[in-house]
Amino acid sequence: MKKELRDKIIAYNKQVAANKEKADDLLTLLGALPPGQVKNLLKDETCGAILAKYGITG
Repeated sequence: MKKELRDKIIAYNKQVAANKEKADDLLTLLGALPPGQVKNLLKDETCGAILAKYGITG
């Protein structure tokens, strides 16, 4: 395998791992919020759509 391709694959894998870690951290923070705060986020049009996209409902 060429070094350039190997480096590109490694960089991509690192980015995917970083994105997964961020998503897991945000879900952990969201889970720590009181239920009232989550309901407020769900009422917001933009936040509600994002949360619904990931299966988080009131």
